[in-house]
Amino acid sequence: MLADVTIVGFRAFRKLHVDRLARVNLFVGANNAGKTSILEAIELLALGVPWGLWRSPLRRGEEVLAGNEEERPVGRSEVDVSHLFFGHKLEPSASFSLRSSAKPRRFLECHVVEPPPGITEGMPQARLPLDEPPGPFLAISLTSHLSSSATLIPLSPYKGIPLDVRRRYLPSASDNAPPVHFLRPETSDAPRLGVLWDRVVLTPEERHVVEALQLIEPKLERIAFLGDDRRYTRNILLKLSDSDRRLPLGSAGDGLKRLLALALHLIPAQGGYLFVDEIDTGLHFSVMTDMWRLVIDTATRLDVQIFATTHSLDCVLALAWVREKLEIGASDVALHRVERGVDHTVAYTPDEILTAARHNLEVR
Repeated sequence: MLADVTIVGFRAFRKLHVDRLARVNLFVGANNAGKTSILEAIELLALGVPWGLWRSPLRRGEEVLAGNEEERPVGRSEVDVSHLFFGHKLEPSASFSLRSSAKPRRFLECHVVEPPPGITEGMPQARLPLDEPPGPFLAISLTSHLSSSATLIPLSPYKGIPLDVRRRYLPSASDNAPPVHFLRPETSDAPRLGVLWDRVVLTPEERHVVEALQLIEPKLERIAFLGDDRRYTRNILLKLSDSDRRLPLGSAGDGLKRLLALALHLIPAQGGYLFVDEIDTGLHFSVMTDMWRLVIDTATRLDVQIFATTHSLDCVLALAWVREKLEIGASDVALHRVERGVDHTVAYTPDEILTAARHNLEVR
């Protein structure tokens, strides 16, 4: 597990240090404090591979449209990685670094460089306005704990990463990257959940998924995914003990779908990391403690390190209450407050959270 992370020059952070990381970590703070960016930085550090570079830009829809509409082939958008760098500029000498100093030591550094001749061969040539001189070709030099040499990732004339370049760095078993999964506030669609469900159906983990949903719907007996992945259509159906009819998951509310997504993302993260942005999305405060019990128990059983964010005080207090009732060690649960412009997070133990709550002190 990661025990600390130092972020330099990544997204909105000139520098930020996060320590006292535990098995389950919850980040709180005001809007635009950078909570999601912290998750993205740790995700990239945990992966340590070139293809990790465009995971968060793709999720955010950060793209640059190459050329004008007449010249651009259909679907020719490029990943815009400029927003990964502090100041949003891609220019020689721009860089960011991510590092964990505690064992196991991990690091990842990215520098914008002018590549040697030949690396940009085959790149499309940009048609720029006559009054706009062409700039130099640029590349991103990436080094990490997983490789003894730097990887050069060429940028297009529009300073994006085209699809054909991304295809050179597809995930493979030789990457040695740990399992890393990211769950966004918008709950995954049915086809994506169907892929995860297919991995657990008829295994011991299927029972744990059903038990997770029973936190909200105690009458649930079975879950079924029907449809065709090739046509990107899957329907999620539920069987309740008091009815012979199949109930569509969409009729059962957002909370049930959120818990299903959470349970299904925890399982493939075994031995690795799970990142959950706004973990309380769609959940009523009455099930928060059960949700945290599920997360902590599963993370411990499957050896997963969790990083999550929230704006909900109910979510924060539920985590502290579960830790106290289950007598979980302080090294297993931690709350981190992020403040804009401050170069370190403030870590609270669950005991400190409960003390603050009893005195009506704000910890978010």
